[in-house]
Amino acid sequence: MTKYIEPLEKINAAEKQIVGELLTSTEAFQNLTVLCDRFGSRFGGTEGEKGAIKYLLSKYEEYGLENVHKEEFPFNAWVRGDHASLEVLSPVPQQLKCIALPYNIGSTIEGELVYLGHGTPDDYASLGEDALRGKIVMVSALSPDYWPRGMHRGEKLGRAIKAGAIGFIWMRWEPGMLEETGAARMGRPAEIPCIGISREVGESLVRMGAKGPVKVKIHTTDTVMPATTANVVAEIKGRSQPDKVIVVGAHFDGHDIAPGAMDDGAGAMVVLETARALAMHKDLVGKTLRFIAFPVEELSIGGSYNYVSQHEDELDEIEFMLNLDAVGRTIAYSTPGIAIYGKWVPLINFFRSIGKDMNMPLQAAHDISMHSDHFPFQLKGLPTGTLKDLSGSGPGVRGFGHTVADTLDKVPPYGLEYTAMVVARILLHMSNRTDWPVGRITEEEVQEALGKEHLEVLELEGRWPFGPFLPELVK
Repeated sequence: MTKYIEPLEKINAAEKQIVGELLTSTEAFQNLTVLCDRFGSRFGGTEGEKGAIKYLLSKYEEYGLENVHKEEFPFNAWVRGDHASLEVLSPVPQQLKCIALPYNIGSTIEGELVYLGHGTPDDYASLGEDALRGKIVMVSALSPDYWPRGMHRGEKLGRAIKAGAIGFIWMRWEPGMLEETGAARMGRPAEIPCIGISREVGESLVRMGAKGPVKVKIHTTDTVMPATTANVVAEIKGRSQPDKVIVVGAHFDGHDIAPGAMDDGAGAMVVLETARALAMHKDLVGKTLRFIAFPVEELSIGGSYNYVSQHEDELDEIEFMLNLDAVGRTIAYSTPGIAIYGKWVPLINFFRSIGKDMNMPLQAAHDISMHSDHFPFQLKGLPTGTLKDLSGSGPGVRGFGHTVADTLDKVPPYGLEYTAMVVARILLHMSNRTDWPVGRITEEEVQEALGKEHLEVLELEGRWPFGPFLPELVK
């Protein structure tokens, strides 16, 4: 039996048309320009977010997608206050620049500062029990190469809270006088005050600390309030296997301090551009392709958490969730790859075989990532992955992401075009394959795949996922 619904020759012929369309069109960058210049950050709860939802709905309809609609849900919106300050009380009184991290709650605290370097588990353990109780902890944003996995901000904060710290300072590692933002907690108020500072401000505090105790005061004025947002959903119905679904998604929100062009306006526009190209070849789409633009990923991964909760009874239809967070930022991938989240061994050769049929090398490898929109699907036992460059481990830092410098000029138009071209070709092949090699797994198997260490991280972050799935809403 052939492994393709449609003849491979017919699919390859359509690919040539898709390549020509996407590599010669300016549509993706034009849409990204509108998203950033007209709607700003699209941060959860803002008017820009509401406008972006309407815009995305209109574009999916314009491009001929089917079942275009929005799916609303409530969430905890965070509102940045009008003031955040970091004051050195001793040894040399002075004011230093800082910003509050999302889900920080307005408060005022004073305490001795303790710098823990990169904030690895070993850094915390080295001080001994109660050494951080009543102190304000500062850690860098770097995940160092010598540590075997990436460490999220939420884990480092969780370790500080567990150790009894009364405040948390997130020090950006890259220079440039840029503070780095990022949610302190997932979808709920943080237990202690949390602020972000630049590398340069952090280094000045480190120098002070080398000479003796440093006492600081943190003051913030932020609030959390109830709000409503929506996932934007559109489809190309499968012509031969409509009940088998491949989900393709990316979040469209950025942080409130920047337009969020790289993170993740670019990813959302790659999803939209991929949908536009494939809608021109609906007759060749075998399985249903469901395109989702997720909101409030930066605050809580809220769009995808709510999507899987709202569609619990339909999840068995989903064969794969492809998350396009952080794609389209660079000119091109040297060799595109699919990072597969979880121990889905048969998918390695499956994606490699698709690359062979595309006449383009396609890497595939296992990975673990718990901080983007694929993760709620993964927790429900579904195979998930992300398009990424698998040639190296990366520097462990964000670049301009999560700073005021995440602006439109950082995204090369050809990066959007090239990435959409690669994704569209992969999806066309996936939707036609009859030999999908894996199925949904149980909660116990999900936990086994994550492993003890990553399950500990989820607990430290205050988002143990195998109980209540969504954060409690504020009144």
